[in-house]
Amino acid sequence: MLMRKTTLLLKVFVLGFLTASLVGIQAVKAQYTTDGQGFILVSPINIISPSNLTYTSQSLTLNITVKSFLDSSHANITMVYCIDGKTNTTIPLQSTPVPIDVETTDANGTKTKGISIQSYYLITGWAALPEISEGSHNITVYGKYEYPGSYHNVGLDNRSVFFTINDGYPPIVSNLSLENKTYSQKDLPLNFTTDESTSWMGYSLDGEENVTIAGNTTLAALANGPHTIMVYANDTVGNMGASQTVNFNVSLMPSASLSYAMVGIAITIAAVTVILLLRIKGRKEESGFTHRFNV
Repeated sequence: MLMRKTTLLLKVFVLGFLTASLVGIQAVKAQYTTDGQGFILVSPINIISPSNLTYTSQSLTLNITVKSFLDSSHANITMVYCIDGKTNTTIPLQSTPVPIDVETTDANGTKTKGISIQSYYLITGWAALPEISEGSHNITVYGKYEYPGSYHNVGLDNRSVFFTINDGYPPIVSNLSLENKTYSQKDLPLNFTTDESTSWMGYSLDGEENVTIAGNTTLAALANGPHTIMVYANDTVGNMGASQTVNFNVSLMPSASLSYAMVGIAITIAAVTVILLLRIKGRKEESGFTHRFNV
């Protein structure tokens, strides 16, 4: 019985040795393979979360798994992730053995149970992602599998997922520079703020169609009279927010040149009136003098 167990272990060792040799040959070309098959002793990276979905929360967790025939004590396995192609961050990993039972039968019909060489270690990784802004994003996980020793080789792989953050809340448009009062100028600054990034902004003056703007602007050549203004903004996923309606009035004062002209006209009219009155008075006096002389 001892001899049979020794023979079985020897067969397992030899088969594992040959498999490792084959891995050493295959892994030479494993440079971030798109199908994850460059390194035959490692499964493709499996990104459990996030998935290709839309999330309402800006706080997500990264969960990954990968299968390996060697644990971290026999191989240098490292994983990093990056969001939107930015800084790489290392993912903490944990290795858990997953034994697969096998039963063999020798020539005498004796059955022996053992552990299959197809047994593997499940490598898991978890990381709390930093708060992610609203909009479309991608996350890529890169894996490096380095097996030291006589059959030293390196396998590389990567996986990406695309997802969207949409909290469902529209942007808040506030702090409008215009107020509910009367202005004595025809050009007024329109300043405002939003509480998040926007993909579009615009305003509606007096209920007219929206005018697209890039940010703070000026309302030019406003006519005399009452006006209303509302400012709108879309966030990066299309939620539209609007400011409160502001009612204001424009009352333009006459210009200085017009005032001077009106004063001049008034003086001229007054002078002409005085002259006419004097002439009328003079005629009356002359008529009275003539009447007395004839008597």
